Amino acid sequence: MVSPNCIVSSSTRLVIKGEPIVWGFAVGRVFYYQDVLTREFEIKELNEGQVEGELQRLLKAIDQVHADLAGLKTKVTYQIDAKHAEIFSAHQLILKDIELFKDIETGLKHQLLSAEQIVQDVFQRWEKKIRGTDSHAIKESANDVADVGRRLLGALIGDVNKNSTLDLAVDSVIFAQRLLPSDTASLNIKNVKAIVTVEGTQNSHSAILARALDIPFVSKIDVPIASLPHGTQVIVDGERGIIIINPDAKELESYPRLIQKRLNNRLKVVERIRSIPLQDHGKLIKVNANVSSLNDIKMAVECGANGIGLYRTEPLYMDSPNFPTEEHLYTQLVKALSHARNQEINIRLLDIGGDKTLPFLDIVEIKDPALGLNGIRLLLKYPHLLEMQLRVFLRLSTKFNVKVLVPMVSLARDMMEVQRYFSQEKEKLRREGIPFNEDLLLGAMIETPAALMLIDELLDCSDFLSIGTNDLVQYVMAAGREKVEVSEYYEAGNHLILNSLKDVIRKTEARGKECSICGELAGNLKFTKLLLGIGLKNFSVQPALIPYIKIKILRFLKNEIKRPASRVPGPGEELAQDMARADDDGFALPRGETSQIPDKFLTIKKM
Repeated sequence: MVSPNCIVSSSTRLVIKGEPIVWGFAVGRVFYYQDVLTREFEIKELNEGQVEGELQRLLKAIDQVHADLAGLKTKVTYQIDAKHAEIFSAHQLILKDIELFKDIETGLKHQLLSAEQIVQDVFQRWEKKIRGTDSHAIKESANDVADVGRRLLGALIGDVNKNSTLDLAVDSVIFAQRLLPSDTASLNIKNVKAIVTVEGTQNSHSAILARALDIPFVSKIDVPIASLPHGTQVIVDGERGIIIINPDAKELESYPRLIQKRLNNRLKVVERIRSIPLQDHGKLIKVNANVSSLNDIKMAVECGANGIGLYRTEPLYMDSPNFPTEEHLYTQLVKALSHARNQEINIRLLDIGGDKTLPFLDIVEIKDPALGLNGIRLLLKYPHLLEMQLRVFLRLSTKFNVKVLVPMVSLARDMMEVQRYFSQEKEKLRREGIPFNEDLLLGAMIETPAALMLIDELLDCSDFLSIGTNDLVQYVMAAGREKVEVSEYYEAGNHLILNSLKDVIRKTEARGKECSICGELAGNLKFTKLLLGIGLKNFSVQPALIPYIKIKILRFLKNEIKRPASRVPGPGEELAQDMARADDDGFALPRGETSQIPDKFLTIKKM
């Protein structure tokens, strides 16, 4: 392996070891990404008469960045989900921070230097100050401050894309000290082949975004990235966590062949897996999809989803400058759900609150947003939001096989209050002569420790349950997934909650009701066998991950396949044999996290 202090020549072959973050392989050329916050600017002195002009230029840049962040928030909401887009709402708040602006304004007036130099100085000081605090929670926000500073500097420079992750040549492999959320969300995925960083974690926003975009990612390399010449040819092996600098002819020949072979094997298995029912002792195992948009639903159907385990309605509100009307919501949902007309759809009530706000809703900010007015708590505080959604969902129930999911339930009274509003809206529709399904089901999302403790009471007033493990693990372990210093605690929480999940699944089944898991744990291939072992029959994951989860389940079940040699194998048995042959040919499921099947795997047959 390469020494951390070496300077890489333009021809020397070296192998760098890192930590695999997102599975995958890539062959490309080094694109060295330099943080604009550390770039040296030419000193530009001002006279007092120029200060007002610089302030106006600064305000214009702030407005531009605010709009850019809104665009990123919308993009991430559609590509992944609204929760992962929250980070850009937080960035907008930082950008509009009064104390931060006063600091910059004072610097301009007293130092009489350009806005670029003052902004760079102020954001560097703020980041350093925040990193020096004792609080892990506060210290982690330093990355957010740095991210906002980068974007503001880019806007001031006049070319926001200069040396950015958007300005990429074909077949680029990004090498950087770190990538912050806006860097990753802005990637030109047609040109970027892989990401390599010095800093990074499995649960960071950048890792989650890269995973959703299916970009191979290796981090924690112990090499000065500036020593790698721009344009150097590299191979990134995201399965083993290695980077080969200046690969030899044999490697340049073998890696593309390996990638193509695995691609071909996956294509074959994906096509076969889509329509095969999975059963364990006669009970159907369903792999459903988490979706946020029409495109997500189309991909879910293409990937062979058994249904929609979670439909997030937040984008319908976030993309609207004004409060959406009932007819607008109804029309948009009919358009999207028409592509899953024959499937069961769990549609979630609006899940906002804390630092997830809406431009047209006056929500008082709170100190600890994760512990405040979230999910159903906020909807009960603003009942007009709840009433309209319930009315729309009831109307949809005559056209689609929908069920209603209530977010962030903690107490039985939460569900009883929703049931009360539910009954009121049913009565209104009856009086108006508008048809709806009288038996529309209402389910609770289990996302808090309190809900786990009160599971019997919640089952009394819920028709089904869905476990949101992302927030549940965070609350159980008091460890945010973005907190690098406590990432080991968050990871440990995934294991620690299994016994509690087993209890919830067992009690739900005993009542003759369904229980699903829709958090990232359901899509983590390391946990598929464990989740089957505790009795889970309903998985809900990102659409592109569905074939992988189904394959993993089939592998778990295929030991039970017994067939006489003389009879023709059934489709599930044939696929099990195909998978065994694919293993021999080098096909392997991705290790570790929620790696996805790239879109090209799903659409290549249409070309």
